Amino acid sequence: MKLKQPDIKGFSHLDKQKDPKSRITPMMSQYLEVKNRHKEYLLFYRMGDFYELFFDDAKIAATALGIALTKRGKIDEKEIPMCGVPVHSSESYLARLIKAGFKVAVAEQFDDLSKESKKQAKIIKRDVVKIITPGTILDESLLESKSYNHLLSIFRYKGEFSLSWVDMTTGSIKFQQIVGINFIEDLKESINKIEPCEIIVSNESRIKENFNEILKNYENIITEVPNSFFCAQDGEDKIKNYYSQSVLESNKNLSNNEKSTIGSLLNYLELTQKKNIPNLKTLEKIQPTSYLQIDFFSEKSLEIFIRNDGEKKGSLLETIDETKTSSGGRLLKDFFKHPRIDLETIQFRHECIESFFSELDSLKKIRGFLTGIPDAERALARISAYTNNPRDLVVLCSFIEKALEIFKEIKKLSNKSLNHLLPKKIVYTLLERILNLIDSHIITPPPISLNDGGVIKDKISQRLDDLRNIKQTHKKMILDLQAKYILTTGVNNLKIKFNNFHGYFIETTNRHTEKIVQSSKVDFKLLQNTLNNSRFYTDELRKISNEIENAEFESIEVEKGVYKKICNEINKEIFNLGLALEKIAFIDVITSFSELSYDRNYVRPEIVKDKKIIIKNGRHPVVEESLKKTGEEFTPNDCNFEKKETTWLMTGPNMAGKSTFLRQTAIIIILNQIGCYVPADSAKLSIFDKIFTRIGASDNLAQGMSTFMTEMVETSKIINEATDSSLVILDELGRGTSTEDGLAIARAVLEFLIEKKGCITLFATHYKDLCKLKEKYNQIMLKTMQFKKWNDEIIFLYKVIDGISEGSFGIHVANLAGIDDTIVIRAKEILEKIKGNTKEVNLKKPDFKGFEKKNIEFEKIVDLIKSLDLDNITPKDSLDVLYTIKKNYLK
Repeated sequence: MKLKQPDIKGFSHLDKQKDPKSRITPMMSQYLEVKNRHKEYLLFYRMGDFYELFFDDAKIAATALGIALTKRGKIDEKEIPMCGVPVHSSESYLARLIKAGFKVAVAEQFDDLSKESKKQAKIIKRDVVKIITPGTILDESLLESKSYNHLLSIFRYKGEFSLSWVDMTTGSIKFQQIVGINFIEDLKESINKIEPCEIIVSNESRIKENFNEILKNYENIITEVPNSFFCAQDGEDKIKNYYSQSVLESNKNLSNNEKSTIGSLLNYLELTQKKNIPNLKTLEKIQPTSYLQIDFFSEKSLEIFIRNDGEKKGSLLETIDETKTSSGGRLLKDFFKHPRIDLETIQFRHECIESFFSELDSLKKIRGFLTGIPDAERALARISAYTNNPRDLVVLCSFIEKALEIFKEIKKLSNKSLNHLLPKKIVYTLLERILNLIDSHIITPPPISLNDGGVIKDKISQRLDDLRNIKQTHKKMILDLQAKYILTTGVNNLKIKFNNFHGYFIETTNRHTEKIVQSSKVDFKLLQNTLNNSRFYTDELRKISNEIENAEFESIEVEKGVYKKICNEINKEIFNLGLALEKIAFIDVITSFSELSYDRNYVRPEIVKDKKIIIKNGRHPVVEESLKKTGEEFTPNDCNFEKKETTWLMTGPNMAGKSTFLRQTAIIIILNQIGCYVPADSAKLSIFDKIFTRIGASDNLAQGMSTFMTEMVETSKIINEATDSSLVILDELGRGTSTEDGLAIARAVLEFLIEKKGCITLFATHYKDLCKLKEKYNQIMLKTMQFKKWNDEIIFLYKVIDGISEGSFGIHVANLAGIDDTIVIRAKEILEKIKGNTKEVNLKKPDFKGFEKKNIEFEKIVDLIKSLDLDNITPKDSLDVLYTIKKNYLK
């Protein structure tokens, strides 16, 4: 987000002055110099215990945060707008600004206020220590615990797109190349998979390569950077600088485009983190064809990550996610983003679940250990960036303690196949050493900031112990001095106090001021008068105060030195620590699969080489869990594709469970290929390379496309990209146009899928004429939804059976949906006439008086209920009201 610059021109035309700094205070001169180097950001400028913002930054932040806009000083008689937030609570304010799309530069103070030099007339040095943007966040309070925080770089050169993305909080960089005639659609699909919080692009390439059109849907998260960020040679040099030889060796054939985008990420991280970049542990090339591909339309219609109403609750991920840790939650999401197609990986995950089924007591213990494990992966990233938050060490310590318990529990299992979940022996030794290092050095719980002191334990550094002893003995001297001054002056309410500005000082009430001043034995010097009190100092007190302050300052510097040594030791072993973190994240996911599968009666699918789907009593996991909450049971269904049958042609009414069945089939395939058990009595499944679904109608207003146009775009993608190893699900294709056109399109697409693609297809339709294709194609099986009639009513049984639907039962569905009886009755009359093949539907004028009467009666019932005093009504009176309503209005 680009910001308006501070309106310096509006203040005395400083740009025209020979020496503009002479017209403003030294502090403001310093601020303007720092701001001039960070024009694109809101500047949080440290002023003691506050971050302050000035000029337009203040106006913008005050509005965005809902805080008071005030003023600090003037320039040429014009007041300078200012707002501020306390340092101790700044994270919450930063979070709100980042979520609103702003980028923030944070300027800190570098001189210590507690030193004697603070009393001299000099400007405290301040400068930007970090820049926070949506894609470069490290602070835990600004992040979603179970989602990655990706910064994406996009570069195009000679018709080839290169994408690189990093999650700075986990140290993972991935990259991908996009080529071919469908590069725009492939680019959009990749961006959807990555879910970037921020996208960086070259300011030159954006103009040359028409990025504005291609990336218009992502405009609010795009940051333009200089073209020099994308220099391939510079990128190669930076990659060599940041990665180990083993990582470089496995990525030795990087193209210039790949070097450019990876290098641009490193340049941007250096810019925002001021070279304190967290450890970057992995560099991985992504090949989309290595995973089960699920396009954006299919992902949306299956509600994998988010429901169609925009809520995460009730999505597939939310229903399956039983992970206990943040890193486990992030890994599970990645599983759903990238379901596997390699048999070995899928079967390994299945085998782990099966093994835990035979070790249920241990499974319960491991899940208990996982509960409450803090996010050590992100804490380790902050440690490697030297952010000086001692609590990150305690987080790492807590993680190691529980990780060792988990590894110990797995190691003693009788089923030795689970030993694959354990790290190498060298990692155990390392974890114990790091645990002892932190435990022996760090006070628990430590303060939030290293600058507060009190982080390092006693007996670690002799100098630190000596300085602490000086502070303690001198504070005892302060108490003795207070007693001496009380005795000398005879003022019993005399106190020696401390604040950050004055240090130690003497305070008494104003009525004793004269007595203090006239004291002949001690030279009391007036420091400050307040409304009720007077403050003094003496040379003796000032000397002790300075010695305490100097000891405190030096002790903090010693603590920082010890702390840095601890961080250096940890950072030397960051690769092996990362392996332990990855093991725990995987154990969390796989044990969550095990517990969930056991509790919900999921089964291990048998994976077969032939093209097959054989599901016995399959269930939709989301709908099933939703029904459980209301005490209802889900109606399971079989799905069988084997031999030569590749296509189910399904007819039947809406509301009968058809769409739920279609979705559950795709979801069972996905669950299998992420390595989870599936909701069914049994399942035999082949490995699919792609899933395409077209379920539910929707406009794409952002692209200016109608429901029908959206449907055709999605269908075109299926036709062009499906293979014989894909699963295709089409629900009501052609409904967005006339009956004749819709039927023609539906038939043509169905024939093409059967003849040219040969993929397993579930094709639901209202066009019963399509069922005649069964005579032409033996690959087709005709299916419908079972129902029964009862007293002229239709009861849906939600069961898939062989056959063709008797009708769509649209009027019955309208009745179920709450359409008024008078309208339903009228619709039945019209339908009867149409069924009689009458050319003109001549009907008597409709009578909707019953509808009007029903509305009046409803209003009377509402008025009656509103008149009741619910706090004082008796049970008998309540029953009397119900009898009255039944007698008068429900005849």
